[in-house]
Amino acid sequence: MKEAPQLKEWPTFTGEGEYDHISFIKTIEMLQEDYALPDELITAILQSLFEKSAKRCYYGIRQTNGKKTWSWWKQEVITKLANDSWRYKIENEFENSFFYPEKDRPLTWFLKKVERLNELYPEMSQKW
Repeated sequence: MKEAPQLKEWPTFTGEGEYDHISFIKTIEMLQEDYALPDELITAILQSLFEKSAKRCYYGIRQTNGKKTWSWWKQEVITKLANDSWRYKIENEFENSFFYPEKDRPLTWFLKKVERLNELYPEMSQKW
């Protein structure tokens, strides 16, 4: 195992606003793979990665269910956060986002559209 990245290099997650739990999960999985990190390390720092309402939710779930694996927590994040209201919000954001040449930078606007599609359809091919 390589030395684990410092805590400040890990993603944080609030569960508020236009959150992206998929990127949060993917980043942790890439760190786990790149550094050969055991589940125990990831689950031990989860309480530091969650912030605001996500942290309150984490404490409640942890108290009810006890210590669990990263795979379990990953599924819990998806189950709790990828709900119908989240999906509706992201779909609306996607549908109502129009490109305005006078105010939008093309690449930034395009990448935001791609990000929203990836959030809605994580199984979608990444090949363009």
